[in-house]
Amino acid sequence: MSRTTTEAINSYLTDMLALEEHIEVAIKAQVKDFNDDQPHVLVRALEHIHVTVEHHVADLKEMIGERDAGAGNSVAGTVKRVASVLMGAGAAAADLVRSEKVPKNLRDDYTAFSLATVSYVMLLTTAMSLNDEPVAELAERHLKQYAKVVMKLNNILPSAVIADLRQEGLPVREDQLPAIAQTLRGAWSDPYDEVPEADEVSVA
Repeated sequence: MSRTTTEAINSYLTDMLALEEHIEVAIKAQVKDFNDDQPHVLVRALEHIHVTVEHHVADLKEMIGERDAGAGNSVAGTVKRVASVLMGAGAAAADLVRSEKVPKNLRDDYTAFSLATVSYVMLLTTAMSLNDEPVAELAERHLKQYAKVVMKLNNILPSAVIADLRQEGLPVREDQLPAIAQTLRGAWSDPYDEVPEADEVSVA
């Protein structure tokens, strides 16, 4: 028997809650483990990101509660599946042992938030195509916030990599950071010069 509209959307909501809760635990542990040796801008950025994740978890719990999506019965199993996906992607959110160097931690965080971002794209599409405006609004809001999180990680990764290379005694050129930033901005903006028309995005 096929799912109802409500069941389809509720399934996405519980998936997102499981993913967000998993990421929240990992980012919280990472912020806690970072010490005074880490750059202030990096610690502050992660603290801000953690607050964003906390808000997402609260929003999803409220939405699921209002819809009576049965999260209590399904989230436990979903968490296991989400953890498996994250492990396969190499995401730090699946491993709370923060033993890797900062650049690798940030890389893995980037992976986890990219997964969350594309998951919100799917939730947004599902909600809009099934005429569920409240869920669509939540998905759009969270999607926009995570797009900013991914860009924030994108911006701080180069300096973290250079700092790590410098600690290894390698002859890094910090003066290349502005050029690196410009290259990254171009990489993110150029694809939008060729956005397909509406009739090109159909896969039917």
